[in-house]
Amino acid sequence: MSDKIRKKLHAFIIENCESEISTISNNTPIFESGLFKSVQIMDLILFVEEISGKEVDVEGLKPGAFKDIDTIIKNFVETEKKN
Repeated sequence: MSDKIRKKLHAFIIENCESEISTISNNTPIFESGLFKSVQIMDLILFVEEISGKEVDVEGLKPGAFKDIDTIIKNFVETEKKN
């Protein structure tokens, strides 16, 4: 399941990023590299909620929770398996 979500994240980031790119790695920093601007965080949160099927607790977010695709998967997809 996480591979399918990972592919959707790749496509979403490439489609909505500030640069013209065709691919990114799983550990490419989304915000630090300039792919997304900070104002796009809500779009990313809403997309993660949509593809994971669960709500993101925005009040409980820690810095770096959306650093890269691997981190997003770890924080919002793989946690489902542990619960």
